Amino acid sequence: MSKVNTQSLRRQLIVRMLWMLLPLFILLWIIAYFSSLYFINETFDRSLVRRTYALADRVEVLRGKVFVDIPVSARAMLAFDQEDLLFHRVVDPQGRVIEGEADMPPLHGKSGIKPGQLLVYDGIKDGENVRIAAFALPLRGTSASGTVLVQVGETLSRRRAMADRATLAIVIPMLLMTLAAAAAIAYGVGRGLAPLSRLRDRLSARKALDLTPVPLEGAPAELRPFLDEINSLLQRLAEAVEAQSRFVANAAHQLRTPIAGIRAQAEAALATARPDDAQHALVRIAKSTQTMGNLVQKLLILARVDAAENTLCLQRLDGVELVREIAREWAPLALVKGVEIGFEARGDDAAMMGDSQLLQEMLTNLIDNAQRYGGTQIMLTVQATEQGSDWRVADNGPGIPESQHFAVFVPFYRLSGDVDGAGLGLTIVQRIAQLHGAVVSLEAGIGGVGLAVRVHFPLPAT
Repeated sequence: MSKVNTQSLRRQLIVRMLWMLLPLFILLWIIAYFSSLYFINETFDRSLVRRTYALADRVEVLRGKVFVDIPVSARAMLAFDQEDLLFHRVVDPQGRVIEGEADMPPLHGKSGIKPGQLLVYDGIKDGENVRIAAFALPLRGTSASGTVLVQVGETLSRRRAMADRATLAIVIPMLLMTLAAAAAIAYGVGRGLAPLSRLRDRLSARKALDLTPVPLEGAPAELRPFLDEINSLLQRLAEAVEAQSRFVANAAHQLRTPIAGIRAQAEAALATARPDDAQHALVRIAKSTQTMGNLVQKLLILARVDAAENTLCLQRLDGVELVREIAREWAPLALVKGVEIGFEARGDDAAMMGDSQLLQEMLTNLIDNAQRYGGTQIMLTVQATEQGSDWRVADNGPGIPESQHFAVFVPFYRLSGDVDGAGLGLTIVQRIAQLHGAVVSLEAGIGGVGLAVRVHFPLPAT
């Protein structure tokens, strides 16, 4: 036996909710990191700017010559940091480096720096990313002219380390909250699915033939449509079981009569000593067995028609050709009984969707009823219409009173005086018609007398 792959609804809901939280958690992590980095950069940039101004304050001019007077302690502060590498440079108006590093990242994409302007920009020095503050110190009011470019830079190790620590300080509580939310989701989903567990327990406790509706009290609104469909299915199933029970009871009742007759005639034949009486009993037995055989055959056909509802496979058929073939098969048998069978096709196209075996069974029942209860003529007609196609089986017999047109479709219903029929012919016809979406109606037969059974089939889907 192959293993059925079943998935827990509770597990699916929890996993999907967690998968929805995962990208949100990653997004919040990214936002936290870049937000922390932004504010840390702002703080460190202000510190870098202060150092740049402090270095600019040490620039002096003597007899038109620019120089930088940096005490030893201040020089150590400009060159030392616990985590980052600090560097600086001072360039005189002639472009000569008078203090600090000779190699300093240039102002990328900058057309120049105006006197008194301060710029903070990114660069690369010795293969590392650095942040640099540049200030153009004007020499107005001194014995020199032009501007002195003062630059102070640092590496970004400390900034990144602080951003990482700040991000972890935010993300770790977020992770704990996410785990707590996952636990709450798992608990909430379990509580939310509790009505399904109770419904399962109610259904598993039922007996096999308990088809009463499932109670809706206490059921969540989301389950109401589902339970309504279950109750609708249970109602249809209850109706089908009741109809099947009535059918079985009626079938048993119908079979009981011929079986009792056969038994009584057999006992009479065994008890009598006269050959004529025994012969008469055997004739009655043969007639009863024929009646019972006909009834069993009809019951089997009706059971096969009912079973075909779930396996019906409709194919495109030519209605004219199908009815013509049935007429040809029945014509010789009918002539032996003195009944004439005719066929007429009206219209060129009588295409339809159907099951050929079931449709043949339907025509067989109609023709059998017509020759059994009809007169001397049977006419089979196929007519194409704008709404579909009509099949008509008419006879010139005594017909059926209009007051009984509805009752004759009820299983085991017989007209007065009918002792040989099973009462299932028109029931089978109606069941087959319903399987094909067709409608059965009764009307006057040949020449306004007798009975005509009309079956209207819808147009086939294009």
